[in-house]
Amino acid sequence: MIMIDKTDRSTLYSAIMCALLLVVIFYSLYVRVQMYTLGISLWTDEARLAESIVDRTMREMLTPPLANMQTAPVLYLVVVKLLTILFGTSEAVLRVFSFICMIGMLIAQGVIIRKIFRVTMVYTLFSVALSSTLGYYVYYSNELKPYMGDALFVLLVFLGYYAYRKGLLGKGIQSALILGGVFSVCLLFSTPAVFAAAAVAFVELLSCLRNKNRTAVLNIIIAGAVFMAVFVINYYLWLRPIATYEGMVEYWADRKFDFLMTDLAAIRHNISMIRDVLEPVRNIIWIAAPFAAFGFVISIVKRNIYTAAFGVFFVILLVASAIDKYPIYTRLWMFLYAIIFIYVFVFIDSIRMAVKDGIAVKAVKTVVPLSFAFIILMSNISYLSDYGRGEDWTHWSGNHANPLIAYVEENIREGETLYSWHTANLIVKYKIGYHTNRIGNANEDNIIFGTTDFRNDIEKIMDAGGTYLLFYHDNYVKTRTLIEGLKKRGFLELIMDENDTYLYWFTTDKTRIRMAAALDTDGLDTGGGRVYGELGVTNTGAAIIAPDKPLEYIPPSADFNLENYERVFIVLHSPNERLTVKDAMFEIILGEIEAPVRPGERIDVIIDYSGLEPGEYLIDLVAYGKYLFSEIGSGPVKFTVRK
Repeated sequence: MIMIDKTDRSTLYSAIMCALLLVVIFYSLYVRVQMYTLGISLWTDEARLAESIVDRTMREMLTPPLANMQTAPVLYLVVVKLLTILFGTSEAVLRVFSFICMIGMLIAQGVIIRKIFRVTMVYTLFSVALSSTLGYYVYYSNELKPYMGDALFVLLVFLGYYAYRKGLLGKGIQSALILGGVFSVCLLFSTPAVFAAAAVAFVELLSCLRNKNRTAVLNIIIAGAVFMAVFVINYYLWLRPIATYEGMVEYWADRKFDFLMTDLAAIRHNISMIRDVLEPVRNIIWIAAPFAAFGFVISIVKRNIYTAAFGVFFVILLVASAIDKYPIYTRLWMFLYAIIFIYVFVFIDSIRMAVKDGIAVKAVKTVVPLSFAFIILMSNISYLSDYGRGEDWTHWSGNHANPLIAYVEENIREGETLYSWHTANLIVKYKIGYHTNRIGNANEDNIIFGTTDFRNDIEKIMDAGGTYLLFYHDNYVKTRTLIEGLKKRGFLELIMDENDTYLYWFTTDKTRIRMAAALDTDGLDTGGGRVYGELGVTNTGAAIIAPDKPLEYIPPSADFNLENYERVFIVLHSPNERLTVKDAMFEIILGEIEAPVRPGERIDVIIDYSGLEPGEYLIDLVAYGKYLFSEIGSGPVKFTVRK
């Protein structure tokens, strides 16, 4: 029998735990790959930035300002543009650099916690696993925005500082120039990296002055000079137009730190902003925030110069926010969560280091820290797989325009148009190519790009005849003007509903209505003056029957019942009657289609009605207040009631 001593067992357990954590980390990356296959539409802000990348040459893109008053670090734009030149301009290509930055951030985080803070490998991987599974990082690693790059390049500033102090960048002026180059590259990829580099330079300068090391003082001044030269050039040639734009300053006016801490309103304001910034870690804030704070304090007590630099970094950020230079907002502070997860495990590892060996304290030294780490991780990954499946809650409601645009491209015909709600215009232009006004196989312009002048839009839609209407990130109060105006003038049908992103069809011609249904009476029994059983209803048209998510918002004061307005009923009448939609609701109502029936779907409706005289009857569907389905070419179905 082979005996394994305690040291070997401990090593084995650590190896197993490390392997499991690596599985979690790689699974989180796999989830992100799944997200790229979902084809999720660009959202409005992404589309605003995409216009400059996709619709301009490299030279045009690098001539500020960007389209739609957008801003992004110059090297971020260059890399994304190069990716589109090599691999095309799909959503996945536009977003993939954020994924690459996410992977880089995980590596940088692991190196920092392992090398700078000398945390054991198990806790290092716990820290990295927390970042890899954080929902906020999962979401923004799949977005055309530089925020994940902020998290990476802020950490790279501190890694560059570590390499400089360890002599890994060479010696003397060479190391100073390389460090200045590292800072410069980072700031050209990330705005907050500017403040991180300033903090590092300040702390290193103070340290060198304290130690009276003239050579080191000269070196950090040289590195700072290189960094400042690049910063000034970048600011005046690239950042200044948007940084001084009055509209942008006003937009972020309420997101700045207030140092007037004697004022109760200022304290409440600061607490509110901090609470908002910590929202992405709300599932674990009860343990992450205090643990990170303890880890930071312990590291300060140990006089860790890198922690001092992190502290100065945050002070500079607060000052910058107070003078309108860098707002306090979640996605702009993407680096914060990785730093929190670093210090959480600096503290947990310090528990392990502080406890002396001995049988009585063995559980405290091993089980307790691991339990804390496990609880934090499990609280963080509970919904990870939902992102890969594309669950509705993982994506912005009203932001799934791609399948709707694809449907129109395939189905639009000559003489038909597409109306794009004004917030959808950028998405439509991106999908069909800029500087065009055509969608589908059309010989003439067939797109009406919406404006905020809804009444004028109604007239354009009326003049067009048959029109698809694409809505996107709807403001229900505003769309009501358009929707109600169209309903008064014709027929409006819901064609598609993708996570509250709506495609409608409008026509003034009843023969062009897209609704249709086939009724199957094989499941009905009609003996004894009674009709009962199951009526099969198959949607054979192109519109959704009985939609349960009407687009328009109707306030309580409305003078009609929206619930009834959207309902589809099953009615019974004599074949000798000439039934119209006006009197259909006064006939025998056999049932109602209570759930939406999408094109191609079938439902069975339970029918049970007695007291009928023997004879022939018709079953028809009626869209309340609109039309009988038999008026638009669907049915009715005839059957005989027996004695």
